Amino acid sequence: MRRPRLGRTPLAAAVLALTVLGLSGCDDEAQFAPSLPSAAGYRDDGGALRIWTGTPCEGVTRVALTFAGPGDERARLVLRAPSPGVTVEHLDPAAPDAAFEPEESLPDGYDWRTADTISLVIDGAEPAWGSVVGVDQVVVESPDHPEDSFLFDDLGWKDPTAVDAENGTSFLTVCTPDPEQ
Repeated sequence: MRRPRLGRTPLAAAVLALTVLGLSGCDDEAQFAPSLPSAAGYRDDGGALRIWTGTPCEGVTRVALTFAGPGDERARLVLRAPSPGVTVEHLDPAAPDAAFEPEESLPDGYDWRTADTISLVIDGAEPAWGSVVGVDQVVVESPDHPEDSFLFDDLGWKDPTAVDAENGTSFLTVCTPDPEQ
C-alpha cells in the first residue's frame, strides 16, 4: 500500500519552517524565509539515497539529515567537517566525503525508504536554505526519470539544464543566495 505524499502537507510545511528558523541562528540580520521556494534534489538509486544540492555549497562545516517517520519517529545523520569546510554538491549519506566526521549516525541497518520525509540543513561559509522532501515520491518516481534528474522538494524533477534555467527565478537551490535580500 502506498503512503500519502507528504510534500505539500502542513507537517512538511512545519518541518521546513523549523528548518529555516534553525538556519537563521542568532543572526539579527537573518531573514526567516527566502523570497522563492528553496530545494535540494533527491533520488533513489537502487536503494541508495543520492542528494544533489543543485549548485555547489562552499565552506560546508555541517550537514544534517533528519528522517521523519510515523508519529515521533526520527533518525538523524549529522556530519561535521573542520574549518574552513568543504565544497558539497553531491551527497551520498551511506558514503559521505572523507572530510566529514559523523557527529550523529543513523541506526545500524536503517532503511531511509521507511521514513515519510527527509529534511536537509547545511551550515557553510554562506547561509543556506532548508529542504524537505516526501520519501514516497522519491522512491516511487526515481525509476521513471533519467539518472541526472532529481526530485527538488515538491517542485518536481529537474535535470542540470532545468536547474540552471530556473535557479534564482522560480526557486533557489539550498546554497543560492536570495536575489531579493
